[in-house]
Amino acid sequence: MDLFIYAEAEDLHDIAESLTASISAWIGKDNEKMSLVNQPDKGWLGIDVTITAQHQLKKPLNFLYGVAKEHKCNFVIGILTSDAREDVCYFGHEEGRPDMYEIATYLEL
Repeated sequence: MDLFIYAEAEDLHDIAESLTASISAWIGKDNEKMSLVNQPDKGWLGIDVTITAQHQLKKPLNFLYGVAKEHKCNFVIGILTSDAREDVCYFGHEEGRPDMYEIATYLEL
């Protein structure tokens, strides 16, 4: 399943450089399952990730929750298809800690 996890903030342009640096360093250079998305003009700043099992949500959710607290932003996670993005749920600074099991249920994993 292809997912997106993008930052949500009113001041996204102000924090974009710092967010990009944090996420890019965490993903690394040779990660086949995850890629950085850096298009803040479209409101897309975060990661696209391919997962096949619910436990694969744990690391990105934990890392991005830490980023959300540091930058005082939220993240939206959703399903990515070839022609659309469907928001599923939010987590972060205001929305709180992500619940991997609840999110997996929403995603039907």
